This record gives sequence, C-alpha cells and structure tokens, in this order.
Amino acid sequence: MDTPPNVEALLAALQQRGHDRRAVLLHYSDPFLLRSAPLRGLRHWPGPRLLACGDLHHGKSLIETLAAYLEAESHDAVLLTFNPALVAEVRQRLRVPVRCLPPTFFRYPSAVPVEQPLLQLLHVGSLGPHHPRRRELVACLQARGRLPFHHASTASPEEAAALYAQHALVLNVPLNHDLNHRFFEVMAAGMRQVVFGDPGLVGEHRHLAERPDVFWASTIEQLEELVLQLLAEPERLRAIPVAPPPYWELKDLLKAAFAP
Repeated sequence: MDTPPNVEALLAALQQRGHDRRAVLLHYSDPFLLRSAPLRGLRHWPGPRLLACGDLHHGKSLIETLAAYLEAESHDAVLLTFNPALVAEVRQRLRVPVRCLPPTFFRYPSAVPVEQPLLQLLHVGSLGPHHPRRRELVACLQARGRLPFHHASTASPEEAAALYAQHALVLNVPLNHDLNHRFFEVMAAGMRQVVFGDPGLVGEHRHLAERPDVFWASTIEQLEELVLQLLAEPERLRAIPVAPPPYWELKDLLKAAFAP
C-alpha cells in the first residue's frame, strides 16, 4: 500500500497480480489510523466495502473520528472488532449497519493445559503508561498479598498461551469497554479466567459473559474472595469445561456484517 493508502493504487496492484477486483473490501483500521493515514478513494472500489474498526476505547472523540471518516469515505457497513458495549452509541452516529461479532476474523493459538497447573492467579499484559488501571490493580494485589499471584509479560500470543496453560486461573483486566484479545486467548488456551470488570462489556452477547469458564469481579475484595474460593478446590476448578472461542467462518461473518 502506498502512503497515504488509496483504493486506486490497490486496484491497480490487484489487476497487475491477476486478481479479480470484484470482491469484498475488508478494511481493518482504527481511529488513530483514520486520522494519520486514512484509506482514500473508496468510491472507486467496485464491490461491497466493510470497515472493521478497533480501539474505540483508547481515547476521546474516537466515535466522532469514525463518523467523520465515513462521511468522507463511504462504506456499506461497519464492524466493531472489540467494542460490543459501544454498538448502540455508534449506531446513533452512523447511517450504515453497525455490528460487533466477536471475535470477528481473529484466531488464537491453542495450548494443552498441564495436568498439575500452578495454583496461582496469572496476569499477562503490559503495565505501561497507557494502562494505568491495570498497573494499579496489579500493584494493589501484590501489595495486599492475599492471593498467590504472578504477573508476566510476553512477546507473542504463542508464548502467552503456553503460560496460560501452566496456571490454574488467569486474570483479565480489560480497558474502557473493550472485549479484548486476552478474553479469547485464554479460552483458546483451554484455561479459566476472571475478568475484572462489568459483564456489560459483552454488549448483546450475553452468552460470552455466562460461560462457565468466565468469572467476573468488579472490586478487588470481590476478586480476592472469588479467587481464593476457586483455588481452594483445584479439582473442581479443573473440571470446569472450556469451549474454544466462538470463531466465525469468514463467509458467514461477512453475511452477518452486511445484513440490513
């Protein structure tokens, strides 16, 4: 893709390589790219155009950024990749169908849980300047010392999956109204998780919040009591079934996203 990216150059490149240009354009972006390097010339695309948008939870005025871009560059539908709790708000701002169908087109590495996992609560993730809530929670758990708790950072999803498979329970700390990759990474690794947040972040996908392998806590006291209770019965915890993430076949995903 050229910089800034444009559809006419993309069509020329497809034609040069002998590909049929009459296809669905699956345009994956986020508000930061829509500001800094927006894809232009959508009117030239000869087929359906789907904008898959992520990261609507990472700042201010991001829905406004999305709406302004779509006014300039029309798409036929919008798919929110990880913000089901924001679907209603985004629908009010846009003139095209808006859906969130997690985990959209993503796939996650699987793992085989060990027979005797460590009876610890594992947290994997960045504690950098963009994650103050996560950093504060991890520091608080470490300072209180009530739980067998381990924090780690990894370089790849595969490394994270291997680490999940060695621990009895995983802590997931979403940011602002996002249903994050970790939610599905832990499932794919075959492990149970405790989400520190509100079940409402799944939006209309209540089945995700009600899975037997997903637990919820909204305060640190609730989290500690829940984890201590679960770890006190390790055999019962290991017996909880963990289904794979509810993956979509791409054709079915596109049909659902473009539905009126």
